[in-house]
Amino acid sequence: MRKAAESACDSLVEVVGVGAATLDELWLVPQFSAHEDVVRASAHITMGGGPVATALCVTACLGRSSALIDSLGDDPAAEVLLKELHSHGVRTEWMRRTPRSSTALASILVRKGDGARQIIYLPSSAPEPELSEAARDLVATARILHINGRHERTAREAVAIASQSRTLISFDGGAGRYQDSLRDLVEASHLRILSAGFARDYTGMTDVRRMLVELSRPPASAVVVTEGALGSHALLADGHIHHQPAVHAGRTVDTTGCGDVYHGAFIHQWLNEADIVSAMAYAAELAGMNATGLGDRHVCSSL
Repeated sequence: MRKAAESACDSLVEVVGVGAATLDELWLVPQFSAHEDVVRASAHITMGGGPVATALCVTACLGRSSALIDSLGDDPAAEVLLKELHSHGVRTEWMRRTPRSSTALASILVRKGDGARQIIYLPSSAPEPELSEAARDLVATARILHINGRHERTAREAVAIASQSRTLISFDGGAGRYQDSLRDLVEASHLRILSAGFARDYTGMTDVRRMLVELSRPPASAVVVTEGALGSHALLADGHIHHQPAVHAGRTVDTTGCGDVYHGAFIHQWLNEADIVSAMAYAAELAGMNATGLGDRHVCSSL
């Protein structure tokens, strides 16, 4: 009876992500320095980060039942991360905590005026999460599995499960994250939102149209190439290239997490059965809102 109740509960989760959550310390500074120096910050915030985790915070804040599969340490940082995920509505029952391991940390300097960043990242020492039977059921019954290639072995196992069920697969190809070993994960995905750099490395092409055509091979149902402040591009069914300009919702404070917010907003609209143009517009709007404050998930306070 208990197993049946747990399965029924798991089936309520629409968006499942496999990815690495980080605890970010963000500092707003007047300038970057290449020399030994002391810089006075004008603002500071501690906030959870990580591409998949932030995207799930957005889907959860928009009313989508969302869950993260990840591996954390047993340190205070893990407690802070879990508390924040819960505050946004992201379920964490399938996250693993490993004794004597540390949670991923990042220190981010954000330049006042243009939102440029310098990032120092310390990965978690915890091993990749294992997919329990409950986690496997979770993936099989979700509407979307969202991955970015972190926890590669676990992500590949989750993709295999999703491919055998009716679960759509969403892939986030972030800037500077391309690796040849991720090609099969991209090829298995239905929603492919890739940075221009990732798309260039994946396709070996520089022309946006050619990249989009190459990336649109089945089973892709939506392909978007993003270029930050230059907006995003998609190949429509009629062969037209749609350009969605970046949305400037106010003074840019910090661009951290804007791409991740874009993914979460796009997924939400796609589950609403929106067309790709509408989904891109909404995603750009929320990403623009996120840039008006400090931190990966600034926009969640507005949602």
